[in-house]
Amino acid sequence: MVAAAKEQGTLIPPEPRSTLGALAQELGAGWANGLSSDQAAAPVFGVSADTRTLQPGELFVAVPGDKVDGADFVERAVELGCSAVVVESADVHAGGCVPVLHTDDARLALSRLSAAYWGRPSRELKVVGITGTDGKTTTTYMTSAVLGAAGGATGFISTTGVKIGAQWSPNAVHITTPFPPDLHRALRAMVDAGIEYAVVESSSHGLRLARLADVEYDVAVLTNVTSEHLELHGTLEQYRLDKAKLFAMLGRSVEKGVGKTGVVNADDPHADLYLRATAGRTLTYGTYRHADVVAERVVQSADGLRFNVSYDGSDPAPATLTMLGPFNVYNALAALCAGLALGVPLADGLDALARFEGVPGRMQRVDEGQPFGVVVDYTHTAKSLEAALRTLRPLTLGRLIVVFGSAGERDTAKRPEMGRVAAVHADELFLTNEDPRGEDERQILREIAAGAQLNRTPTLIPSRREAIYEAFRSAVPGDMILLAGKGHESSIEFSDHTEPWNEVEVARELLRLL
Repeated sequence: MVAAAKEQGTLIPPEPRSTLGALAQELGAGWANGLSSDQAAAPVFGVSADTRTLQPGELFVAVPGDKVDGADFVERAVELGCSAVVVESADVHAGGCVPVLHTDDARLALSRLSAAYWGRPSRELKVVGITGTDGKTTTTYMTSAVLGAAGGATGFISTTGVKIGAQWSPNAVHITTPFPPDLHRALRAMVDAGIEYAVVESSSHGLRLARLADVEYDVAVLTNVTSEHLELHGTLEQYRLDKAKLFAMLGRSVEKGVGKTGVVNADDPHADLYLRATAGRTLTYGTYRHADVVAERVVQSADGLRFNVSYDGSDPAPATLTMLGPFNVYNALAALCAGLALGVPLADGLDALARFEGVPGRMQRVDEGQPFGVVVDYTHTAKSLEAALRTLRPLTLGRLIVVFGSAGERDTAKRPEMGRVAAVHADELFLTNEDPRGEDERQILREIAAGAQLNRTPTLIPSRREAIYEAFRSAVPGDMILLAGKGHESSIEFSDHTEPWNEVEVARELLRLL
C-alpha cells in the first residue's frame, strides 16, 4: 500500500517512525477488535485527523468538531488506506478492515499520539509559549530575536507561519496554533535542524482544544487579556482560565537544565491569576516600579520608539524600536523577560530589539509616493484597534481614516464595540469584509455600524478591495489611513470559497492605480 502511494507521488515520510503497538501503549487503551502481533508490529507513517490530507499508512483520529464529526469520516479514512482508527464512540466501526482504538478524549489522543509519533521533540528544545489577546505574534518575533542574541539557533510557530533557523514557511490557514500533527512535525524539524530555542504562539483555542497539551514548555508569557473568542470559551472568566493553563503546564514539563518561569504583564488587571497559576518562578514587566522589568520615559516619533528599561532596580538602560505603537513597549518587555528567564543578559536583548525590523502586517507602512499615510495592521479586537488609532493620531496632520471589519462565525459581541471605538478615535470609517465565512456579510457590517452611529456614519462596502480604493480616493494630503484586520493573512474566507489576498500588495496596487 505504501509502495503504491510512493509510485503515485504521494507525500509521506520515507520511513515509518512508530508502530501501532507502540502508539496504542501511549494511550493506555485497548483495541476494540483486538490487536494481533502482526497488527502491533505494523508500521505507522503518520498521525492525521483530516481525510483531505490523510496519506496511506497514517493513523486516523476521529476528532469531534463544531460543524462536522470526524467519526463520520472513518469509512473514507479506511478507503484512503489508514493503518488504524481512534474514536470516542463505541458505535463507530471500520468494517473490520483496520484496528479501532477507543478513547475518552479524541482531541487529547490526537495530541498524545502526534507527540509520541514525532518522538516528543519539545523535550529536546527550550520552549517559550506566548499567550494573550493582543501582541502574541509581535512578541513571538521579538522573543525569537532576543533569544538569537544568546548565540543559539531559534525557531518559532506563529499566526504568520513557521520559522526554522533561516527557513520560513507561511501560514496558509487562519489559525494561530496548528493542529498537533503539524505542530509536532514542525518541532521535530527544529530539532533535526539543530535549533535550541522554540517560541510557540499559544492561542486560547490551542490551549482549550488540547492542541498544545503535549508541548513541554520552559517559559510561559502573558501579553494581556481582554474579551475575545467568547464563541468558544463561553464567558470571559473561562477565556482567562483557559489561557492560565499555559502557566500550569510548566509544572508538567520535563527538566531541561533551565528553570520554569512564568512571565506576566504586571499592568494587566488579571495578572494575579497568571502569577498564581505559574508552576515555577515568576518574572513581571510593566510601566510601574512594582514590576521586575520596568519601562519608563516612552517617546514615540515617526521613526519609532525610545524608552528606558530597568531590571530588578538596576540603572535604566536606553532602548529603541523601529516600530510604531506604544503598546509595542509591552511586547518588547515581554520578550526581554523571556530572554532573561533563559539567561540572555538585558543588554544583549536590548541590542537585538534595536536591530529588530518588525513583523509583516503589524503597523506596516505602505509608501508608493502618495501624499497621505497608509498603515496595515492585523488589529482585530476593540482594544487593539483603539491602540492602533491612538498611535496614529499624533502622526496625522489631516483626517484619520480606518478600513476594517469583523470575522464571521467568531465573537459577535465585539462588533458594536469595535464600531464605537473606531467612531471615537477615527474621522472616517469604511466597514468591509474581513472573513465573513458563512455569515451574511452585510449583517456583520450593520452590527459594527450599530456601535458607531452615535458618533459617525460609516460607509459600508463589503468588497474589501473596493472599500480600500474608496478610502484612498477620499484621502487628501496629510490624511492617514489604517487598513485593519487582515495584516499578514493570505486569503479572505467566504462560505463557499477562499479568495487569495495580500493586504500590503493590494494597497500598493491601488495606490499605483490612483
